Amino acid sequence: MGVRGSRQAVALLLTILLHAAPAHADAPSISVAIDKQSVSVGDPINYTLSVQYDSTQRLIAPAVGNTLGKVQVLKDSTLPVEPSVPGRKLYRRQLRLAAFETGSIWIAAIHGETVDPAGNSTPWQSDSLQISVASVLADAGTDTTDIRGLKEPYQAPEFRWWLWTLVALGLLAIGAYFWLRRRKQLAVAVPPPPPPPAWETALVSLRTMRQEIDPEADGGRLWYFRLSEILRRYFDQRYGWATIDETTTEVMQRLESAPFDDGHQQRAQEFFQLADRVRYARHPANVGRPEVDWEWIQQFVRSTIPVISAVPAANETAPSEPTATEPPPQRKVDVTA
Repeated sequence: MGVRGSRQAVALLLTILLHAAPAHADAPSISVAIDKQSVSVGDPINYTLSVQYDSTQRLIAPAVGNTLGKVQVLKDSTLPVEPSVPGRKLYRRQLRLAAFETGSIWIAAIHGETVDPAGNSTPWQSDSLQISVASVLADAGTDTTDIRGLKEPYQAPEFRWWLWTLVALGLLAIGAYFWLRRRKQLAVAVPPPPPPPAWETALVSLRTMRQEIDPEADGGRLWYFRLSEILRRYFDQRYGWATIDETTTEVMQRLESAPFDDGHQQRAQEFFQLADRVRYARHPANVGRPEVDWEWIQQFVRSTIPVISAVPAANETAPSEPTATEPPPQRKVDVTA
């Protein structure tokens, strides 16, 4: 083999080696920064970690926790990874730190790694940073009872009584104007509208809960919590009771002398007993029973709406006060769910 053949063999060997050698991505570039190096005990320190790495690699977020030495992490936030320069990505981690020991303290390095598409791991670590932490107490040997650095006596300007008199009269005039204006507004103020009647509030609450709560969720517990509260508040607003703060036993005693019947007393007692089993004993209601109880409470509220009669003529006798046992009301309320 001649010289020319030897050169060709060497060139071929170099080509094979270049193609066979794995392509290594550039090593990550790590930088750390803090906003202050001298602090007092407990002062917050803003610490920023920046890692630039190859876009083909995957960065495993470093675990911080209590690995930063004698400083404590108050807040830890990671910013979204974004491109920095062509072919590189930027990872940023912002920490809020505080030191509770005095003296010279080191913020330890943060360790991490990047992984290339072939699964090869490249470890990296940041630099350690030194800070100086001062005490908030006075230095030893300092006399804290000594009053030093007194300012010179304050020299008040010449008093101009006429100017202050004009200012006082002006403030009095402004105050009198706004006071009279406020009185006029209160005199003609329109009284607030009366609250809606108890039956309207109950029917709206029933429609709302049917849209917000699944009757079968968690065995019907939340459904019966809300349904029991609506019925208790209707009792309190309609009949002047205080069942919202009473036990079920006390409510049952009230129902025995309730101003309504038509089977509603017994039905209400059965409802509260079932509601307690579902809510507190976690005894799930039978399938379809929550909807049946909802329908009954809606029908009960409608049946106890007082009938509003027309004003009688002068020669007519006024009708007696309507009772809760009268037929269902003539007034219609939209409660479609």
